[in-house]
Amino acid sequence: MYNRASQFSIGNTMLFKNAFIYRLAQDLESHGEPLAKQLQAREFAPCSGIRPSSFGWTSPLGQEGPLIHEVGGCILLCARREEKVVPLSAINDLMREKIERLRAAEGRSLNSKEKQRIKEETTVELIPRALPRSKQIMGYIAPRDALLVIDTASAAESELFIDCLRDSLGSFPVVPPQVREKPTDHYTQWLLTRELPDNLGLGDQCDLMDPETGASVSCRHQDLATREIRNHIEAGKICTKIGIRWHGELQVTIDKDLALRQLKMESSDITDDDPIAQLDAAVVDTSMTLARFLPELFSALGGEVAPE
Repeated sequence: MYNRASQFSIGNTMLFKNAFIYRLAQDLESHGEPLAKQLQAREFAPCSGIRPSSFGWTSPLGQEGPLIHEVGGCILLCARREEKVVPLSAINDLMREKIERLRAAEGRSLNSKEKQRIKEETTVELIPRALPRSKQIMGYIAPRDALLVIDTASAAESELFIDCLRDSLGSFPVVPPQVREKPTDHYTQWLLTRELPDNLGLGDQCDLMDPETGASVSCRHQDLATREIRNHIEAGKICTKIGIRWHGELQVTIDKDLALRQLKMESSDITDDDPIAQLDAAVVDTSMTLARFLPELFSALGGEVAPE
């Protein structure tokens, strides 16, 4: 039944590699079985016919499990996204054939509007034959911390996840965390002065951008305390993404919108061989780590603004 343990490395107790963070704007009304029943309204169904995509809930524990898994005060969820992708080359080949047949039959050239209509018809025709591409998106709700955390590097996927929750529950008000000062100002200052708040240290990557010209530099696996980095900043670039270490244990890259990427813990205390026990331990480690880290991060950025 269980098939999620393979999604994380036991050498890295963080269940998620990425995290889009949201604050719950009000208390979660449903828990346990009532919540699971509400999610059934959007249970995942595979793509069929000309339906090009599907998004819905599946079990965090595998195909036969419940739609929610509660552990350590958190509610673990798993969404599945499936899309039928038709190769552009296949569309173009069939489209050219249709255009040539029409041109020969009618003895005239087709205008751009007619070609666009043929392209749309061709895409619809090919969708049923396309192989589906599928992925799973994990997330958890931590009511005590008023947090929704979604494991994705894509803002669009995080919105799909939230929209699915809203469709299932009728209402699910969440907002991205807001801080009092501009994150990029702090990131830039940290690189310039090499002075960070307590418990924070520079990682080994950053993105720099010139706000006037748009010129950008991406630094990877690099000492961020070097003169080279400061030269870019003194030339007018700002830092839009920065890698940091927290307490010497957590490594994470943070962007200008406070999305977290490349989450990694330096140590692991998970020794249980049971896959569900491993999952439970990883959920607890992840939720407790973020519950401690986020307030310190927000404080370093001027403090969090409470959601209205």
